[in-house]
Amino acid sequence: MVKSTDENTPDWEGRCRRCGRCCFEKIDFEGVIYYTGVPCQHLDTKTNLCRVYTERDSRRPGCVRLTRENVAKGFLPADCPYVSELDNYPAPIMPGACDRDAP
Repeated sequence: MVKSTDENTPDWEGRCRRCGRCCFEKIDFEGVIYYTGVPCQHLDTKTNLCRVYTERDSRRPGCVRLTRENVAKGFLPADCPYVSELDNYPAPIMPGACDRDAP
């Protein structure tokens, strides 16, 4: 269960550690999300900040806003503060990690 912090408030936005990992391309294969090593074109990889943050929806239609509903879908890293309080969070596979079903 996530604390009752409203989305798009300083408390909600303040959870972000500015690691930039959520801004890397992802692939959904058979319901499992895999991260790639390809950053979004708008991610400044030196500061890990979005160059077009306030207008990201219009500049990059595929950018997903971090709402309570969206963060539960399993596209943020397991150690992300936005998902730290979610039970049974389906964390994505990160680059270099072994596949979940591998022997």
